[in-house]
Amino acid sequence: MELLRRIRCSLPVAIALLCGGSLPAIAQTAQTTMRILTIGDLPYSEAEEDEMNTTLRRAIHGAEFPFVIHYGDLKGGGEACTDRLLTTRRNDIWNLHPGRVFYTPGDNEWTDCDRSSLTQRFSELERLNFLRQLFFSQPLDLPPEWDYQQQPLFPENARWRQGEILFLTLHIVGTNNGRHEILLDDPEMAIAQVEARDQANRVWLQTAFNDATQQPTRAIIITTQADLSNGHGEEACTPTNPTDCNGYVTIQKQLRTLAAQFEKPVLLIHGDTNPYCLDQGFGGTQAPNLWRLNAWGDFQNPADATQILIQPDDRHQPFVVQTLLHQQAPEGC
Repeated sequence: MELLRRIRCSLPVAIALLCGGSLPAIAQTAQTTMRILTIGDLPYSEAEEDEMNTTLRRAIHGAEFPFVIHYGDLKGGGEACTDRLLTTRRNDIWNLHPGRVFYTPGDNEWTDCDRSSLTQRFSELERLNFLRQLFFSQPLDLPPEWDYQQQPLFPENARWRQGEILFLTLHIVGTNNGRHEILLDDPEMAIAQVEARDQANRVWLQTAFNDATQQPTRAIIITTQADLSNGHGEEACTPTNPTDCNGYVTIQKQLRTLAAQFEKPVLLIHGDTNPYCLDQGFGGTQAPNLWRLNAWGDFQNPADATQILIQPDDRHQPFVVQTLLHQQAPEGC
């Protein structure tokens, strides 16, 4: 509760003094910190859907976050990927913060829509096209100072700014980044699209770090759906071996290299796997400034969202994390 009190009291000095007598440390640096909210792997059930649309939405509306990031999987893996369901869930997450929700697709929304266990199966490539039309055909109407951009041909990849903090999304999903279990589409065509998306992600990541060197930038926040640490083996995917490989190795190596060159705090946010944890060693000795947050979700109970206090001037603790409703801090990964 003390952390939440400090976060809520990080307002101008006159208001902050009313929050507790002495001036909290965060209030003293109010111009150099910001607080954001992430949510994902939600809803997976009717109960979670009800919780998201009532308790969570009320809490978000009352908390004054500048925006919300949804890190994919807005439906359970056992639910059929119908137009109606995906449209309903889009409307649900849009209502969490109207006009201020950034979303990156999860594997449950397209790559896994061809599973034989589903009551209605879909081509994963057709569902990806539908998602792009449903979520990304119209750009968000954001203030010019946010410098909001979408990647050409891959509009789900976005980039924007809040002051000197740079944010971006990368369309990287589970199921080995879409390289496994291609059940209803032509495998060669599907893999060709994976390769194109991988290349676009590498370009988008490089472009973001280039931008960070050209404008005052004190931290970079990256969101994907996939847990990049959860790949199988260390062999990178190649044209001659596109499936029996680790679909995350190449982007992981690129991220570590770029973060090491940047030197300032970098945070990778994702869902897809169960542990709610903050990894301070994700960058290893090469990039100790690179952190990884496996945010709340993926069958974590109760339904909740993850709020992040970004304080880039604190090299020892640039990211302070807890859940919104229950103030639960993550474990170490």
